[in-house]
Amino acid sequence: MFLVIAGRAFQLQVLQGEKLMRLGQRQHLKEWIVLPKRGALLDRAGEPLALSMESQSVYVRPHRIQDAHKLGQNLAQILNLRLADVKQKLTSDKPFVWVKRQISGPEAEKIQALNADGIGMFYEPNRHYPQGQLAGQLIGFVGRDSEGLEGLELRYNDYIRGETGSSVTERDALGRRVLVQGVEKLQIPPGSDIHLTLDTSIQHIAEKELEAAILKFRAKAGIAIVIEPFTGEVLALANYPSFNPNNYSKQTAEQRRNRAVTDSFEPGSTFKTILAAAALEEGAVGKDDLFYCEMGKYPYAGRVIHDTHPYGWLPFSKILQVSSNIGFTKVAEKLKRDRYFKYIEKFGFGKPTGIDVPGEVAGLVRKPESWSAIDLATHAFGQGISTTPMQLAMAYAAIANGGFLMRPYVSRRVISPQGEVLLENQPHVVRRVISEKTAKLLASMLRDVTNEGGTGVMANVDGFEVAGKTGTAQKADPVHGGYAAKKRVASFVGFVPANDPRLVALVLIDEPEVNVYGGVVAAPVFRNIAQGSLRQLAVAPQKAALIPLPSNQPDMVRRVSKPNYQAAAGISSDATPDFVGLSLREALEKAQTLKVKLRLQGNGYVVRQSPAAGRRWNEEDYLVLNLQG
Repeated sequence: MFLVIAGRAFQLQVLQGEKLMRLGQRQHLKEWIVLPKRGALLDRAGEPLALSMESQSVYVRPHRIQDAHKLGQNLAQILNLRLADVKQKLTSDKPFVWVKRQISGPEAEKIQALNADGIGMFYEPNRHYPQGQLAGQLIGFVGRDSEGLEGLELRYNDYIRGETGSSVTERDALGRRVLVQGVEKLQIPPGSDIHLTLDTSIQHIAEKELEAAILKFRAKAGIAIVIEPFTGEVLALANYPSFNPNNYSKQTAEQRRNRAVTDSFEPGSTFKTILAAAALEEGAVGKDDLFYCEMGKYPYAGRVIHDTHPYGWLPFSKILQVSSNIGFTKVAEKLKRDRYFKYIEKFGFGKPTGIDVPGEVAGLVRKPESWSAIDLATHAFGQGISTTPMQLAMAYAAIANGGFLMRPYVSRRVISPQGEVLLENQPHVVRRVISEKTAKLLASMLRDVTNEGGTGVMANVDGFEVAGKTGTAQKADPVHGGYAAKKRVASFVGFVPANDPRLVALVLIDEPEVNVYGGVVAAPVFRNIAQGSLRQLAVAPQKAALIPLPSNQPDMVRRVSKPNYQAAAGISSDATPDFVGLSLREALEKAQTLKVKLRLQGNGYVVRQSPAAGRRWNEEDYLVLNLQG
């Protein structure tokens, strides 16, 4: 007997001891995973775009439930779930089943009031997007387990999510916690905050104007991008159809897609600017060189190239202004395909821009050795090549900033909970593409596109000179080959002010039905976005504005330049004068004329004043001006 007992003890304690100890620990000890609070996503002014809050999730232990039918009815009513689905969970063979994740506060209170055995709640972080659909595709969304699934939430997930914590809990035979080892005092530090380059106001303007145009022209989709050309900072990136990350599970992959970087398209006439830059830089043509545009029909490589309107002899600058396909074909013939391809690559086409957003594609650029005879002509006016909207916007930014291709970025810095800068994006020059002389010459030619006689007149912004280019590209037909008869992509891309650019904006409208031309469909959207953005950036108008005369003279206008401060000196003494939009120098001049005492905060242009303009005010008081930019 003693030998049998000793042998059994040896077997249990020595031979199977480690295995049995693991089984016992698995039965009585439970590791609780504590998810950290995700860091916030903030715009350039500190406005929150994504926040984390705690909410409770409901679970059940089916083997401990006494009356599944009654409890199921209560849960279905409180949580607004189907009774059959709840009953299936309550009668499951599994030891642990989630009933509903991340419930509301009132729902949690009602469930606590049930005081039923076998049901419990667990705190989980809940991601909330206070701006709703604003920049939804760019921001992305988070899954139930606090993991970023798309957009910036995915790109910077390792920083935002933080470190997961855990603690061990001892349970009794019924699974109830009887001893907690540090769970109550477990403090998990939150994730890091991401400070973005986005301007919420500009983003809102871009989304509003884009949506209005798509509805007006009954288009399929659209994209609008606003970029600071000298740094590569993305001020706005709008997609339509819109996407609200608060309800990501109810929206389609089509809505979630960030088309600005994941989709490529044939750019059409907006690509003529790239050929113009290459030809000017290489000295193949001059601004005033004449080309015969064949009166609208030009046989080339067995095909016939057409212009929208018939033209005869035109200087190169005029060819760009009226967007002549024939003229640009002849420019490409002078430049030759190898030199043209060199600049296509230098401007960044065929390679990702490097923007810190997931899913970016490279577009499609074929090597010149594979070009057919007609390809030199079609590439001259933007067919047979595909580019992403972001690539095209950055190419125009290189012209706006004097010839440097910049890497775009949307995240300025990553800040830890302790205030430490973990990562910081700085303006990064990829390469010099063209000389400053060529960039300035090309900018002056692009100004003509928006002047009388050009295709982009509707892109003009009151008080500013605009440089840009329209595009109306045919869409390829993947079913029958060639190009679709009625499907077009209307676009406009440009920068403003033309001689001192503060922003580059691209607008792309996919498959408009009412009208298909970029100068009619996309150019007005550019104008409205640029106008609102310049106001938000406090950029003072550079040109005189046209102010209508009284209504009895409707056909006449008068031109006014800077305000006449002497005339303004006669305003009522109890009305606060308006300084918003003035530069520091202009504000000082106006204050001196009006004998106003100022307190200045910041530099640049006046964005806010206290008291506000028109309010009652005593001239003996100080006027506080806040300046930015």
